[in-house]
Amino acid sequence: MTSFREYREAMASGQAVEYQGPLLPSDALAFQGDRAGFVSRTVAAGIDVALIFILVLGTVAVFWMISFIVDPMSPGTPVTPSSDRVPSVGIMILYGYFLNWAYWTACWATTGRTVGNLVMGLRVINYKGGRVRWVGAAVRAAFCTTFPIGLLWVIISGANRSVQDVVLRTSVIYDWAVTIPGFGGLKIADPDSRSHE
Repeated sequence: MTSFREYREAMASGQAVEYQGPLLPSDALAFQGDRAGFVSRTVAAGIDVALIFILVLGTVAVFWMISFIVDPMSPGTPVTPSSDRVPSVGIMILYGYFLNWAYWTACWATTGRTVGNLVMGLRVINYKGGRVRWVGAAVRAAFCTTFPIGLLWVIISGANRSVQDVVLRTSVIYDWAVTIPGFGGLKIADPDSRSHE
């Protein structure tokens, strides 16, 4: 499988690049490997945050239901809102931040893609064009979770890089090629092996 750097160098030198993976529209192939813009990155992050929000609400609902099993109400007790059965808003926000950090860390360190990235055809890479390591992914996830406004720098930056990308030397690229490692991807064509017609 060809790395992002090898792919970009091959494209810059005019070498042919064969695509061996899921078929993509020609418009998508033209952007393959380019740094992603503000809108696609914002939509991907929005999808991820929405998933975490749903997970937080689901967790709270489960704990709320379990609280009635552990401490049931007696039949004559009037129904009133009980603050001890539902965590405070502050605790839910902290829980959501932690889940978001853990989710982004795990996804960026393993595949470079979150669910939002998959939907938008994006991948997070390091400065060499490869996968971000666990420590780098954890720092990037903490930076993105606590300072999401850093994404606005993509609009100003000529290189489509957020503040997080500049500081940590990462990039978010268009990469619609979702393949199983070892079973295809982008391959730089050997001009001697091609048949001349």
